Amino acid sequence: MHPGTRKIMMRAFFLAAFIFPLANSASAGVEISDFFSDFTSSDVTVYSTQDFVGKAVFELLYAGSPEETHEVPLNVKAGEPAYKVIIWQKKPRYDYYTAKVSIYNGSKLLASSSYEVSYNTAALPLFHVADFSPTNSGVQLLLRPFNPSAADIKIELVDNDSIVYTKTKEDVSLTTNTEIKMTWPFLLASNKKYVVRAKIYNHRLYAPALINTYVANFIATQDVEILSDDVEVDEYGASVTIRGKSQVPFDGYIIVTATNRVTNVTQTYRQQMEEILVSGKEDTAGVVWRGLAPGTYDVEILAVNKENITIDRYETGLRIPEYSNVSKAVPAKSTPGFEALLFIIMLFAARRLKGA
Repeated sequence: MHPGTRKIMMRAFFLAAFIFPLANSASAGVEISDFFSDFTSSDVTVYSTQDFVGKAVFELLYAGSPEETHEVPLNVKAGEPAYKVIIWQKKPRYDYYTAKVSIYNGSKLLASSSYEVSYNTAALPLFHVADFSPTNSGVQLLLRPFNPSAADIKIELVDNDSIVYTKTKEDVSLTTNTEIKMTWPFLLASNKKYVVRAKIYNHRLYAPALINTYVANFIATQDVEILSDDVEVDEYGASVTIRGKSQVPFDGYIIVTATNRVTNVTQTYRQQMEEILVSGKEDTAGVVWRGLAPGTYDVEILAVNKENITIDRYETGLRIPEYSNVSKAVPAKSTPGFEALLFIIMLFAARRLKGA
């Protein structure tokens, strides 16, 4: 082959290798399969026949002019729907808007869709949201219906513009006050702000479902509870049971402080929890008094995390009898402190058998 011809062919090959991916991306069959918006939030489902990287632009328009705009990145896998959610930040100033979403490859518009948003009678929900409270452990939603109806209720945990968890309860009867409770089935990141969205599809006879969304926020933190009914404090020591109340793991300890009411002398005892606690999980820890003189004490029990932040607190009183009274119940050849240690061991064993 002539050297000049070979050089031309090589240039053509590299040029084709560069142009083909661009043409392939631009010709990808990108479509909007679903789009919804109200004054609270908006979501879009995008489908592509090929892998596609681009962006979605959400707009809330009044009289053709954008009142608010959100741009989110898109990374769509071939044949797999991509679902994106945005929360409108501004309060509406008018009764009627048009929501619009546009899909772009760079600056090239590939698809768009619009949705009419209004406060008119047809858009009013058939219920009142009396409570919408997401927490570290889950979410609670309380609906009070104006008229009997049924609804599908979808709960979504939103991270930026993506859904990290969703659960739907279908055909929920709204005839009386209705409470929906859901727990997070995974661990949460400490001190992270989460957005929870409820999307409610109210069924209507001979008409499409009426859709309304509601949004609430919470910051995930560690949370535990000292079970007051399971606190045991006597002359030998203290036993404390703690229950987790958050999906942010608690890896901490108890601090027990005993302050003599007469002398004001304080002694402090610390014990690491054996278990890492999450919602509903319990663990028991105990301390044995050492060097605590007879007398009357105020006892404070703290559940403290690794950052030395107190999560829960419990207070009680304690009377330690004179040594002479205690010694009558102790055999002469017994090792000092053995009864106290035996008491704690037996108490732990009893509680674990009770919880088994």
